[in-house]
Amino acid sequence: MTTSTNFKFLLPWCAAVVTGILMFLGYAGFDHFYLEWFFLVPLLWALRDQRPARAFWLGWLAGIVGHGGGFYWIIQMFQQFAGAPFIAGVFGLLLLAAANGMVLALWAWGTTVLTRDRQWRVLWVAPVLWTAIEKLWPEVFPNYLGASQYRMAHLTQIADFAGILGVSFLVVYINATLFWVTLRWREQRAVPWGAVSALAVTLMLVAGYGEVRLREVDRKLATAPTMTVGLVQTNRGAAENHLAVELMQKEHREMSQELVAARKPDLVVWPEGVLSVSLNSRQGSLPTWALGDLHTPLLFGTCLQIREEGETRFCNSALLADGSGRILGSYDKTVLVPFGEYIPFGDIFPQLYAWSPYSAKFFSGRSVEPLKLGDRLLSVSICYEDIFPTHIRKLMRGGRAGRQPEVMVNITNDSWYGNSVEPMEHLALASFRSIENRRSLVRGTNTGISAIVDPAGRIVSRTGVWTREVLVGRVPLWKGGTLYGAAGDWIGWLCAVISVCLIAATTLSKKARA
Repeated sequence: MTTSTNFKFLLPWCAAVVTGILMFLGYAGFDHFYLEWFFLVPLLWALRDQRPARAFWLGWLAGIVGHGGGFYWIIQMFQQFAGAPFIAGVFGLLLLAAANGMVLALWAWGTTVLTRDRQWRVLWVAPVLWTAIEKLWPEVFPNYLGASQYRMAHLTQIADFAGILGVSFLVVYINATLFWVTLRWREQRAVPWGAVSALAVTLMLVAGYGEVRLREVDRKLATAPTMTVGLVQTNRGAAENHLAVELMQKEHREMSQELVAARKPDLVVWPEGVLSVSLNSRQGSLPTWALGDLHTPLLFGTCLQIREEGETRFCNSALLADGSGRILGSYDKTVLVPFGEYIPFGDIFPQLYAWSPYSAKFFSGRSVEPLKLGDRLLSVSICYEDIFPTHIRKLMRGGRAGRQPEVMVNITNDSWYGNSVEPMEHLALASFRSIENRRSLVRGTNTGISAIVDPAGRIVSRTGVWTREVLVGRVPLWKGGTLYGAAGDWIGWLCAVISVCLIAATTLSKKARA
């Protein structure tokens, strides 16, 4: 094989690697968001004249590189969350990257199948396929492409009717147009002005919609009722939940007492898993000394041991107590972290828990009812539940009575991931729940990033990462719904139907010609 032949063989694979690198560098945390506007161009270039099978492998390579670089913190998560050795963490990262990388593999395959005979189709095939796969492919840690644009408020407001998937569609559409313009210019020395004009008009419409919605949100914010919320971030990591329990709880009480004395908030929020509580029912009271004698309502995370339905259950929960310690409501985490909060198939094979002694065995929550603080309704989620749009949308429906919450609260523990980009990725993904539901989001964490996000998805205030501090802010109480709240991921389902029909029609057409 000659040097020229070797180069031609390697070039597509190098292009796939470049796409993967651009992908994670452009994502939230690394924050070079503009890279996502053209990260797919090298891969699309590599897919020209490729067979669908080879396109699949090229896409998978790009996906593995992209997710491997973006999710490097998984190694530490496996070490801290499940007590796994370093090599097992590396293996876990490779498995996760390979699983999530299937999004690019399937997208590359489908794009090749549908555009081999008509390259111009890439303009609409690429975003339609991507959106369909992003909706349907199951991911342990969903990482929607649209989250990369969390700082671009004018581009993200479309999430109130199209969700974060709509922003992903837009990003891939930009990529496809840039590729098509580059291809036409290189091969024909002609600019496809129709495609350029369509993209320009689309961006103007999206930015114009964003401007209108931002002005509307700001106008409502000026007159909306508010509540003052204080967040306590002690900078105590997950290990100290077990090794320094009394010290950690003491620091939460003392920092909260100082916060209440200085700012007199309506609600104090402690992060996930601060206290361990044993209850026989979900009513009753807790000793005020354990809550800091704050005489102020407190929402806190707890490892809850409760006797229900004739058995003792352990739940990762949030409890809301008033100033006298009376329990006003509770929420049990529904979306559990595999290998950390439960082991898949562990009920069938109990020995799995003996092999992974650091893994908990929590029961999944069932209630979607908001918590009531006086005449205010709070939607509460725990840990990474706030990155699942469908789950938060379910919570925002207001339960049996349909009384929609006026603010969203998330309590989490991101210390498992070390000093990495994960806390920013998590916050960026979570911020889209504010746009989709037009509610403020209050996030309390133990080591950062604690934050207050307004109904336009803008991070109004935040703490640092691995810092000890409190965060106090006036949070607007909002009413009303959104199209996304009513229709959900309609754009994902629509793109899925279109994709399936197109691939089926193309396959049948080729068989008929054979």
